[in-house]
Amino acid sequence: MPRDQYHHGDLAQQARDTARTVLDEHGDAAISLRALARQLGVTPPALYRHFSDRETLLAELAADGFRQLAAALHEVPTEPPRDALIGIGVAYVHFAHRHPNRYRLMFGGGVLPRGVHSRLDDAGRAAFAVLEHTICRARDAGYLRDDQPVPQLTAAAWALVHGLSLLCIDGHLGQQAMPDLLAAQLGALLLDGTAR
Repeated sequence: MPRDQYHHGDLAQQARDTARTVLDEHGDAAISLRALARQLGVTPPALYRHFSDRETLLAELAADGFRQLAAALHEVPTEPPRDALIGIGVAYVHFAHRHPNRYRLMFGGGVLPRGVHSRLDDAGRAAFAVLEHTICRARDAGYLRDDQPVPQLTAAAWALVHGLSLLCIDGHLGQQAMPDLLAAQLGALLLDGTAR
């Protein structure tokens, strides 16, 4: 059988799984379609039938990351709204802390510019929508100021958890920092500082 007739299952999925392992262990710079083809025992053209180039594969990995992040945010109980907002902040930081290289790729605009990969953009918006919906519910319940537009409140909350995530995964808060506790404190600060 020719090498490019992959017979161990779905080549595209196997490639994504293997590339995700490389990403998590070594970062996106370590991913190449040729090296991936060697790992999978296929020819590079076999992979190019599924991914037109390296960036397309990276975009698929980043989109998968956003779908996993959205799933983690959806697991947070939605009541009461105050606890839900703090909970998704904790879940967000926890995801980044557990998957730092994946997280960096997801938000690495230099590697994957916005507006080029529609599935990546859609996955990112879906994850963002969970935060926006939770902000809206917290504001409607009186936990956030109602004189601020939801998009502004959402951007502020996102900036807080994103900044905390990067500080944690880049080691700026020290080895003893507890991301979940810090995220909960940050969420409480946002709420307590703006509650009516």
